[in-house]
Amino acid sequence: MTDERGGWVDRRRRAESLERTMLALRDARETHAVLSTVARGLGHDFRRPCVAYELRGGTFRPAAWSDGNAQRAPFTLAPSELDALRLRIVIRREDDDVVAISSDGQLRALFVLERAAEPLPEDDVKYLRAIAAHVALALANALAFEQLRRLAQEGTALAEAAHVILGFTELEPLARSLCALALRLADADRACIYAHRGDALDRIAFAAARDEPALPERVELGDVDVSHALATAFGGAALIVTRLRLPREGGNIEHNGLLVVSRSSAFERSQLRVVDRLKSLAALAIRNVDLYEQSTNANRALEESNAFKDDLMAMFAHDFKGPLTVISGFSELLFDHEEPNVRRSAETIVDQARRLARLSDDALALAATQSAGFSLRRVPEDLVAFLQSAIEPLDRERRVTIEPPDEPVILAFDRVRMRHVVDNVVGNALKYSSDEVVVRISADDREARIDVSDRGIGIPVADIQKIFSRYGRGANVRSRGIAGSGVGLYIARKIVEVHAGRMEVRSVENEGSTFSIMLPFVALRLARGAPGETS
Repeated sequence: MTDERGGWVDRRRRAESLERTMLALRDARETHAVLSTVARGLGHDFRRPCVAYELRGGTFRPAAWSDGNAQRAPFTLAPSELDALRLRIVIRREDDDVVAISSDGQLRALFVLERAAEPLPEDDVKYLRAIAAHVALALANALAFEQLRRLAQEGTALAEAAHVILGFTELEPLARSLCALALRLADADRACIYAHRGDALDRIAFAAARDEPALPERVELGDVDVSHALATAFGGAALIVTRLRLPREGGNIEHNGLLVVSRSSAFERSQLRVVDRLKSLAALAIRNVDLYEQSTNANRALEESNAFKDDLMAMFAHDFKGPLTVISGFSELLFDHEEPNVRRSAETIVDQARRLARLSDDALALAATQSAGFSLRRVPEDLVAFLQSAIEPLDRERRVTIEPPDEPVILAFDRVRMRHVVDNVVGNALKYSSDEVVVRISADDREARIDVSDRGIGIPVADIQKIFSRYGRGANVRSRGIAGSGVGLYIARKIVEVHAGRMEVRSVENEGSTFSIMLPFVALRLARGAPGETS
């Protein structure tokens, strides 16, 4: 039992060590940082000197070590040992344990744990193989990062070029900028971008050094190939011709563009390389232009679709109200009918018609909140008197208690919009609770506050953040089959936010909820200057 427990402890310690190593390697950006981190970690884990050797110039040279002794000679391996390392990753040589680190199929580094009297247990070998896999990935990332850094240092001008060209959203300005960059970076005389269309090359951008002649806007190909036609057009000058991918109508992309750079003398290797790298940047920039155009078209289509949907919703909601009013009116005539079944049926019809009317109002308000022209008509009001008048038709069972402050609260707000907020918040409190609902009004120097509290079903913790989203409803509401559209609170918060206010909720499931509406007094000062002002 003791051995099993000791083995479990060792495995846990190895797992923790592996996790620490992974975290330490995650942000390493240099090979030396990777090697020194792992050498120190292995030296600590195995309580033995550990030396990291890096392959440089065909020789494994010491790069990092866990102890203070930096005097290490290059490490040599026999061909058979190299083959064994590639196969098994961990081998033992004399008193040393050697761990191989490979990347892209090549041996890159070694970690040597020195001076061990006994061979490593199998669990330690497995642990070292796991370490080797993570180190190989970190080392590959570090090597790639260092290569990118060298390229960036060599191509500062290209980095500046990237900063310029990757910001374009239209092809023609981008093409002109690419020509100017190619002219400067390649020390060229002329640069041009052609679009290959049918049997001709059409010029879409051009740049030239001073006093250099312009190039034809159209190069006819006829029976000759592109190279011959360009050589003729450029008068036999030295050319660098690079293919580009140009966006075409409909979002299709083909190899139908050419970047042509010319000068009177032959280009050097470095200039060929810089144009090739500029081509890569150009491909990315052109792709960005194409994606931007696609995104713009998609956004435009989405906006048009949303506008149509909102208009359609508002139209339907508005057209519903007329028939619903007629249905309610004629149904109410049956409330005094002598037959109880007829009266109950009439009451059901009226209740459902009113529910449809509320849904219609929600739909109209939702469409209004999505409109760019959504505005308020603020008028100074006594907040308590407004709430009393707004709550009375909702509270047919007289379950709402209003607790006003000691002093009147005069606030500027849009009466129609705020009525919709009250209908939703207080209506929800009555719907989800069979007990008393309390509405408290308070105020300080900055804002008025309305707290609507109930002792109803409450809101699950996981759903509190989403109930103010469009169509967001609590899971306990759906499970109980309580009807609702899920847009009421979304609309209410939108209206409160347009008033420069905010809404919050505190809730405990099965105990109740308190919805708080805070409205700033700043709107009152605006209204006093111009009563009925619209904003």
